[in-house]
Amino acid sequence: MLNKKTNGADVIGYCCMRFPVTNLKKSVDFYCDVLGYELISADYSFGEAHVALKNGNGPGIFLMETKPEDVTQLKFVFPRSFFITSSTGHVTMVELLTNDLLALHERIKQAGAHIDKEPVFTNDFGYFTFYDPDGHYIRAVEERGVYFDLKQRMSSTLKRDLTEHENQLLRGLCEKASFEQQKFLGSIISEIRGS
Repeated sequence: MLNKKTNGADVIGYCCMRFPVTNLKKSVDFYCDVLGYELISADYSFGEAHVALKNGNGPGIFLMETKPEDVTQLKFVFPRSFFITSSTGHVTMVELLTNDLLALHERIKQAGAHIDKEPVFTNDFGYFTFYDPDGHYIRAVEERGVYFDLKQRMSSTLKRDLTEHENQLLRGLCEKASFEQQKFLGSIISEIRGS
């Protein structure tokens, strides 16, 4: 095993994701018109398009037009699916964060995409899973609950994302705080935003 002290190389982020697709124009339309991505560039003669979130968060996705026979399917999950399932049934997938799970679900249904699991809600989040036109397995997630509300309000007030340490501290506060204490935290943030 490599000794980390002698080699400081770490993965520090994502530069992009690459999805093989069988119809580039159809996939660009799905990611932009249905999921709300922004088209950064497209070279249909070359067979590649770059889409990204409108708010600039996260890595972009390169959609690469590929003949189905040129893709090695590791295990059949859904027609033309390119992901692996393990013996426990876990599937490699992409998770997308949304601000309105039910509205996104309806839009995806209207587009005719295959919904795998209908929306489920817990105290902290809601989610559903679906397949894009080429069978890539995607989970859409909406964060909910006191922690996520406070996190969003704090990020908005500070005009930046919370650091991982700040996230851990806030989650710890919310898990230990009573309802009255949580309301107090929320009112303090509101007061700071108002000033």
